[in-house]
This record gives sequence, structure tokens and C-alpha cells, in this order.
Amino acid sequence: MPPKQNRKGTNAKKQDNIVRIDPKQHEAKLKEIQERRRAEAEAIKEELLEEALLDEEEMGEEEESAEEVWSDVEAPFDIGRIDLSFPETSAEFADSLQCYPPSYYTLSPKERLLLLYAENFRKQFTTLYPKRRPLVLALPNECNVQKFVCTTIRPTSFIHIPLIGSETECAKFVADFITYEPLEDLMKFPTRLISPASILRKRRGNCFELATLLCSMLIGAGCPAMVVSGVARAETVLNDQRNVPFPYQFKDLYTEEKEIPNVQTGQKYKLRSMPDLESHLEENMAQMMRQKEDDEKRMREEVERLELEEMELLAVDKYHFRRSHAWVVIIDNAPWSIKPKKTCINDEGDEVPESTKARFIEPSTGFICDTHCKQYILIDSVWDHQNYYVNMQNYQRVSEIRWNMTDNKDWEHLLPGEPPEMRLYTVGSDENITESTRSLGEEKHLDAIRSWVNKLHIGLKEFEERFPNLEKTVHYAGAVHERFSPYSKRDGKTEQITIYYDNEYKDPNIRWEYYENRADLLQQIKLFYKSGKIEETFLKGRNDSLRFMEYNSNPIEPKILHFYPATRVDSLQNLSVCNEKIVLSYSERSDRCTLKEFEFRTGGQALKKTTEKFKRQSTENVPAYKDIAVRTIDFALGKILLKFHYALGALTSSTLEFIKPPKPDYGHEIKFDHQLTKLYKANISDPDPTPLELYKLLLEELKHQDKVKKQFEKLLEEINAIFDLRRQEIKNPTLKFSIFDPLRNGAARAMQMKQAAEEEALKLEMSSKPADFLAPYLVPYKNRALTYEESWAAFNSCLNELKTRFVGLLNDLQRQYEDLTAEGKSLQRFLNKFEDQFDNYNYEKLVEQSNVIALHKRMIQQRLTLTHEESQKKYETVKASLMRDERLNLKRIGSATNS
Repeated sequence: MPPKQNRKGTNAKKQDNIVRIDPKQHEAKLKEIQERRRAEAEAIKEELLEEALLDEEEMGEEEESAEEVWSDVEAPFDIGRIDLSFPETSAEFADSLQCYPPSYYTLSPKERLLLLYAENFRKQFTTLYPKRRPLVLALPNECNVQKFVCTTIRPTSFIHIPLIGSETECAKFVADFITYEPLEDLMKFPTRLISPASILRKRRGNCFELATLLCSMLIGAGCPAMVVSGVARAETVLNDQRNVPFPYQFKDLYTEEKEIPNVQTGQKYKLRSMPDLESHLEENMAQMMRQKEDDEKRMREEVERLELEEMELLAVDKYHFRRSHAWVVIIDNAPWSIKPKKTCINDEGDEVPESTKARFIEPSTGFICDTHCKQYILIDSVWDHQNYYVNMQNYQRVSEIRWNMTDNKDWEHLLPGEPPEMRLYTVGSDENITESTRSLGEEKHLDAIRSWVNKLHIGLKEFEERFPNLEKTVHYAGAVHERFSPYSKRDGKTEQITIYYDNEYKDPNIRWEYYENRADLLQQIKLFYKSGKIEETFLKGRNDSLRFMEYNSNPIEPKILHFYPATRVDSLQNLSVCNEKIVLSYSERSDRCTLKEFEFRTGGQALKKTTEKFKRQSTENVPAYKDIAVRTIDFALGKILLKFHYALGALTSSTLEFIKPPKPDYGHEIKFDHQLTKLYKANISDPDPTPLELYKLLLEELKHQDKVKKQFEKLLEEINAIFDLRRQEIKNPTLKFSIFDPLRNGAARAMQMKQAAEEEALKLEMSSKPADFLAPYLVPYKNRALTYEESWAAFNSCLNELKTRFVGLLNDLQRQYEDLTAEGKSLQRFLNKFEDQFDNYNYEKLVEQSNVIALHKRMIQQRLTLTHEESQKKYETVKASLMRDERLNLKRIGSATNS
């Protein structure tokens, strides 16, 4: 007990020595820093304003025009005005070549009512908030007719599998399929909003058009998406990615098979760990110092973060808050979302729906980010196909915006009561009615009409091509990302990523190339510019089982080939080729060989030395001094060195060296000389091999030496064949496609259709022509004229076979009739004999069975009569047709037959 008390006392002392950090210690300092930064920010703003005033005074008419534009944005009473005369362009576009439907160039009565309502809303908004940016409510379409922005969204779902329910794939497709065009004037109100169907056809559009198209696809895929109108940074508005780091992970494709780890179960009983009796005072002091340094570092980082946040709120230039832009927001857990709502557990332990969260999608790039991203500055309004919402919140950053659309203090609704999922009913105390039973007919509000846009369509060819010019190149900070449509490149390249040392794209470092649909199953090429190293990756399925290949542009450097050992007969895993050496490593061979090394002369195929390594045999019957570990054959010196495995507890291993004896004369055997053998025993107690055993071992090694020479020759042939094949595949690449590919199996489909048409025509021809009874009997004569005897033989053979067939058919029917007659008589005798021993039910069953037998007898008898009559008519018809057949020489036979 005393030692424990002492230990507790020492622990208490250590706890007293621990440095306690007060979290409010630096609160006053932080407030002082924030006030100082705020004062500096105001001073910087005043300096920027003074500089802007000086610039306005110095620049002439061009700056005055820019000031006029700025004043228009500050007081936008006439910007975005809706023409209440509702002009239509039927005369211009009714019979145009574009074949627009009437909904494009006309306005329905409810559509005019919506525009009137929107114009009234716009006037009230600009009157109440004259300093706010103008609202995007109605813009001219491709037919120069103003359309309400909510009705421009056309929710559509597509049959392409990647676009079904995936917001990521939809965003990537829009960014790849449509070429982004900035607004004509970034500081002005957008002048057009073309329908998504026309954008899919033209494949070019501005930010509002791309956002409308993406929102249509996302809503069709079941996502609660909305179009956002606001202000973004210059890089986002211009789609300039040159200052953005490469956003994707570098895909190094590894095709090697994963080994299943052998997890061993733990022991049931374990020893208790020994107590720690060492002093850890110095470690604890060092840990406290590290903790103190970490806290100070965290505090400095927090101060720097606050400074950066304050700097982010400063305007970069005088156009910082004026660049109009549109993007898409997905509001998770929205009331109108058709996807399952996410739930959470509140403080009381109840399961409640999670609060609404927003995610932004940039349609020009397809990137999805949270609301904390720095590329968006202001949000003016959002809308979908059901309603239009104006942002009424006071905020400094977009991440501070609340996305609860049911809160009228945060979001002003243009159409109250839409969508239906957001309607909140308040029932008075004197009303005896529930919320679920309130009739929708009692509500008096305006809702959005069905979209005037045609149904969106993306063909299979357009979806596969994806990029407008079959390729797309994006420049990032120090990287260039190139993508290509499938089958657009002759070599099957689909993607290429190049990393540079500089941002001017002049000094390349690494390049990744990705391939698809290659006949040689090439999947990836990785090129290192500095070292000249090239790596090629292949899929499983090649005839040579090649998996990975490393080589250098310098032919002196070694070449390394990796294989799939499971699909090779020799279980070869790796192969390294140098100028004077070839090294092969194996996996799980039956002869336990793990490595083979061949050394040869440069410029020739003469072997100098070979080395083979083996694993230890699992059987205990073979002692270590007999189990070969390394076999070395020195062809230059004529020696064979055998190194055996280490015995248990041994420091060295036994070795045996043979000096190759001279070649004997023809017909003579090799003479064994004990002096040409050197033996070293690691264990003196091991028995010495007898001369007979050494002689047999020498003969085996000499045979193995000849076998190794043949293996080396075959290996050289295989290596040369692989390299020649790769050169041919690189020079003349071949692409493959599936037989079910509707875009590329046109030739095969045309051939199948032609063959089916020929078969159908043959069937029709055969059905229209009369039956040729004589054709099978003319086959032996090979279409030549028949003699009198041959005609007689063919005539009689045809009639006899026809008669035999009819007789067989009549005999079968007669046999069936007799069987039914015998069965009926047997059943009748059975009923007569045991009539009194059956109850009514069983007796009626037997009587019914007897009636069925009688019915079948009548049917068989009728078939017998009809078959007999038809056989006679058929026989006479065939006989008459044979008599008239010109292929038979029956002139002499006619009178004899008639007689």
C-alpha cells in the first residue's frame, strides 16, 4: 500500500505542474487586433475611393461612360423592365427554318398574367430598395419574346445511365457538352435567356443559360436544385482556372491482384504486461512544451485566419461587387425534394429532419462545393420551375446565408403558396377543420405555368462525343488537363494530364495518358520528362499476360516487364532486361524456383553465367544439405556451384562445386574425377556423399545446363517478340468495340439485316411455289439428263416412299384404334363385374372415363377415314405430276403404265 500512495502523490505533483491555458487569456488581444484590422480596412477603402476619384478625373470620356453604367446599377429602376404590351413575333418565326413551336413566339393569357405580376413585383422592389441590384425576372428568348425565368426551366430525365439521379454526372456533362461564353458586358444586366433545348442544339451559352439547363437536368433527376443570380469573382465569371490548383487526384492505375491478408486469431490467454518502472519526467516536460507551442501556433493561425477573412471582404477592384453571374444551388432536405429526407437525433432524443443545407454547382466547370467557397460574393435571388425567391438577408459572406425558404423574413416569395409542400396553414380556434382536409380550391393565389420549352433530348452519339470539338482542354495552375471523346483519337486516348514546374506551361514534369477500347488492352502511359522514364499499364487479357512495363527513352537503361503470374504457364512475375543481364522472378512455381539470372556477352547470345534461386522444400524428408538454394552455372570457367539451404541453427550453408569434365568421345560416357569436385559441409556430422551420388548429381546438372541454354534461347525469342509487338502496337494502334455498340457495328448490322431479308425472301418463294416431290431423288444424278431406266427408278422410288409413308401413318392410327377398343372393353367388363361395389362418385368417374375413351375412338376412326381418302388423292396427284415432269424420260413408260 505505501508504494501506491507514493505513486499517487507523484502523479498529483505532476498534475500540479501541468501548464493550464486560459481560453479567454487572449480575448482582449484578439479584440484589439480585430479593431485595428477594421480601422486599417476602412483606411484602405478610403484610399481606394480617393484613387478611383483621381482616376475618374484623369481619364476622359471612357471613364465617364463607365460611371454612367455604375450609376445605372446603383439606381436600376428601368433595368429589367417587362414590356406590358406583350409583343409577339409570330410573323417572324411562325414559318422560320428553325421550326419553333408557337409557345416560343407567343404568350398565353396566364403567361401574360405572370409577366404582369412580375413587373408589379419588380417596380415595388426597386421602389423599396433602390440601391439593390436589379432582379432577373423575364428575359428575351431566341424568338425575342420576354419569358418568365421560372417557365424557362424544363425538368427532364434522360435515359443515359450516368445522368440518372447523379448531380455530379449532370454537372460534368453540362460543363463538357456546352461551351461557356461570358456575358457581353459583365457589369450589365443579362440580355437574353435562350431555352435549354436550343442550348443543347447550339452547344454554346452564357452562365444563365448553362445554369437553367443544369437546373432542368437536376430537377428531372430528382434533386432539389435552383438557379442562383448574384455576383461572383472575376476568375469565376471568366472561367479562368489558371490560378486554381489541379482539382482531381492523379489516377495511377494499378492492375496487380490484391493478396488476401492472412489474419491470425489472437491468443485466448495473454501474459500481463510488465509494469513501467522508468521515469517519464523529461518526456512529460517535453510533451507540455510541445502542447504549449501547439497552442501558441493555433492561436497565431487563428489570428491569421481572422486577418484573411477581413482581407477577403475588401474589394479587389471597383468592379468587385458588379460582375453578374448565375450558378446552381442544391438545397438538401428541402420540403419539396422527392429524395428521402435525412434525419438526426435532437437533444430530447427524438428523430427529427435535419436542417436545410446548400451546395453550389458551377455550371461552367461542373465543380460542386459548399457555401464556404470564396468564388461567390453576393446572392440576389434564386428560382426554380415553381417559384421565385428574393434574398432579403443581411450578410457579409455567402456562407452566412440561411436557406430556409419558408422564412419570409429571409426570402421574399414572388408567388405565395408555391410549391404546395411549403404551404403553411393556420387554422383559427373557431374552425373545426384539420390541415389535411383543407380544400385547395379555397386558396386564391397565382402559380407558375407549365414550361414553354420543348422536351430536352440528348442523343446517344451526342452523349458519347460529349465535347463540342471532340476534345476539351483546361489550364490549371501548373497543369493542363486534356480530354477527348471516345474513338475520336486514332490511338484511343481519352484523357491526358501534364504537370509543369512553372505556371507558363513551358517546363513539363510528368504526363499521364489514359486509353480506352484498345485491342492491346493498353490502359495508361506515364511519362517522366526529366528522367525519360516511361511506364505502361495494361488490363488483364493479353496473350503474353503483360501487366506493367517500365523502360527509358535511353536504350542503355534497363527495361522491366511485369506480368500476371496466374495466367502464365511458367508463373513469371517480373522480367528485367539489361545489355548484359536478364533477371526473371517467379511466383508460386511447382519447382520452387523464385529467381533466374542470365548473364551473356554484349552483342551476342553466348551465355556467361546463370544463377537460379529456390525456396526451401516444405517436406521434412529432404535434409538441408541436399536441398538446393542457389544454383550457379559459370559457362566461361566451366563450373557448376550448388549452394544448399541453411540447416536449423547453422551459421553457414553447405556448398558443392563441380568443374565440368571434358567432353567424351562419341559413344563414350563421361568419366567422373573426384578431384574436379569441391565439397564444403556446414555440419561435420553430415554424411559424405558417395562417388555414385556425386556422379548422378553431376549428370543431372549437365542435363540441366543444356536445358538452361534452350530456355535462354526461347527467352530471347519471347522478349524480342514482345518488344516487336509493342513497337507495332504503338505504330499502328487498333481499337475494338462491342458487338452491341449501336454506333459502330453498322456493317455487322447491315450484314445481319441483309441475311435476314434473304432468308425471308427464300421462305416467301418456297411458299409460293408448288412442292417438288422429285427433287430429293434427282440428287444422285447431279442435274444431268436421265435415261429410261434411271427415270423408271426415280419414278418408282418416289411413289413407293410416298406409299410407305401413308401406310405407316394408317397403321399407327389403326394401332391406336385397337388399343382404345381393348381399353374400352376392359373397362366395360370391370364396371359390369364390380358395379355394386362402387359409390356414386367413383362410379360416375369410371363412366366418364369410358365416355372419353369412346370419344377418342370416334376421333381416331374419323382420322382413319380422312387419311385413307387423302392418301389416295395425294398418291394420284403425285403420280400425275411425275408423269408430266419433263425431267423424267417417261415416253415409253406412259403406254405401259396406262395399260
